Amino acid sequence: MTTATTSAEETTEEDQEEEIETLARKTGLDEDIIKAALELGIDEDTIEEAYQGQHDSDKAFAQDMADQLGETPDSWPYGCIDWEWAARELMMDYSEQDGYYFRQM
Repeated sequence: MTTATTSAEETTEEDQEEEIETLARKTGLDEDIIKAALELGIDEDTIEEAYQGQHDSDKAFAQDMADQLGETPDSWPYGCIDWEWAARELMMDYSEQDGYYFRQM
């Protein structure tokens, strides 16, 4: 009976790996990104749109988002921002898995 369970588990693992490879080819994203998205429960059809990049921390992600919005690090109030607080607020609309960030769709 253990052999049947192991065989079923291997088949499931193989199916998951094949699905990840297929999605990676389809989206052009690395397999690690696809795995992270699937672990977060992100729908396969929205992974590419939801993906927001790889960052070392929520704080780094929040700072990157501010940079993308056109804020400049040399101007006020950029240097006065509590980035941990800003990151907590920002993460209400985003998810992170293994350093990969995704917008909640």
